[in-house]
Amino acid sequence: MATPLPATGWYPDPEFPGHDRFWDGANWTEQRRTSVAAPVAGIPPVAAGSAGAGLYIPGEPAMVPPPAPAYAPVPIQRNNLALVGFILSASGVVLPFVLNSLAGGLITIIGLRQSKRLPGNGILSTGRGLSIAGILIGFIWGGLTLLFVVGFVVFYWWIFATAQNFQYPDSPVG
Repeated sequence: MATPLPATGWYPDPEFPGHDRFWDGANWTEQRRTSVAAPVAGIPPVAAGSAGAGLYIPGEPAMVPPPAPAYAPVPIQRNNLALVGFILSASGVVLPFVLNSLAGGLITIIGLRQSKRLPGNGILSTGRGLSIAGILIGFIWGGLTLLFVVGFVVFYWWIFATAQNFQYPDSPVG
């Protein structure tokens, strides 16, 4: 005849010395607790709300979480000059004004210098990428716009001069 299984209750846990594991009468459960002076064959009587260390009582939290650490969050420092310069440079693309693009390029140079002093607090927080993009957009687009404006003025003066229909002396056209 087979030997009878032990009674339901807490038994010493062979895997974790100093702990008990609960036997439900057929299998070991995952319920563990630190060893307490309690009878081996049965669940010790526990008053409601007074769970011991590692003791699970249905309907109550198994473990009390530790209090949150008291710390002050690091203030986020943003590089506003990089952002303003980038917006000015990009506005020169939408509104082809030379001053917007070139002013944005100059402001983002200052923002790039400031980005070296800022600690990295996350993505795009130092403004280094915005500064580089603002410099490229500002000076390249500003230079192209300046060349276009100068070319337009020269073309306009050329057309204006030819529109006067100036006659040279001794010209065959009369």
